[in-house]
Amino acid sequence: MKFTFSWMQYVSVASLLAASTVFWITPVNADSMRAECGFSDTADQRPETSSSCMYSQRQGYIRIAIDGGESYSFSPTGDLPGNYRDDEGGAIYRQRGLGDEGQLFKLPGTYLFVFWNPSSWECSQAALNAAEGCDMNYGGISFNVVASHGSSLNQLHINTDGLTSGSNSQQAEIDGTAYRAELADLDGNGWPEVYVYISSAGSGSYGSLTAYAVNSGKSLSPIYLPPLDQSPEATEGYMGHDEFSVVENRLVRRFPVYKSKDTNAQPTGGTRQLQYRLEAGEAGWILQLDRVLEF
Repeated sequence: MKFTFSWMQYVSVASLLAASTVFWITPVNADSMRAECGFSDTADQRPETSSSCMYSQRQGYIRIAIDGGESYSFSPTGDLPGNYRDDEGGAIYRQRGLGDEGQLFKLPGTYLFVFWNPSSWECSQAALNAAEGCDMNYGGISFNVVASHGSSLNQLHINTDGLTSGSNSQQAEIDGTAYRAELADLDGNGWPEVYVYISSAGSGSYGSLTAYAVNSGKSLSPIYLPPLDQSPEATEGYMGHDEFSVVENRLVRRFPVYKSKDTNAQPTGGTRQLQYRLEAGEAGWILQLDRVLEF
């Protein structure tokens, strides 16, 4: 049995913005999609830097959460579309200027740019397995990710361009098939990480992760995900079928929970969600378990 997130789905941006393009979303209890956010002093000057963010809209209410950074909530006000108030009562105005590229908001003292560009931050399994691999870009740093397939053990190659130390290549042997990759900035330091999600061969479809972080624009360092057995509350009832995704500023791992008499194809113990935060370690980067949820 292959377990998939019910909340990993495609939604029409028509439900968000009365448009027709389709985007990948992640769960934040609203119609949501990944975007790129940045700030500028004026509406006609685009941001010099930007960060991955999550844009959510529901019944006219807007929430924008920047990976590893601030979150903004806008409530509609008055009869005119595009007029909002923030949590402190400040006036927020949605303005023209970006067209199909995204949305522009005038905040007290600054302008918030939201660019629709999720395809440049993630790769599908088909793209990863293609001979030329999959290209992603974040803040001027590009990643080409290629994963072999067809065996229980495969090879992963990550090549970067745009680092101050020059090109940087990483190679790793992976236990299974790489089914998705994405870029994020979980710690909000302005530099991206690349996460490659792997599912093992066989009925268990055990999940694993290969990931690297950019160090101040210079080089790549591996990101360490501690084994599940280091957290007893996370392993009880675990039999694989897990998947990963970035949700706002956390890496989320979900899997079905099995009771003692459950078969591999029919778990009855609900779903467990593990949330990890990214922290700097002594010799690299570590994903620390932050929260365990059951539902």
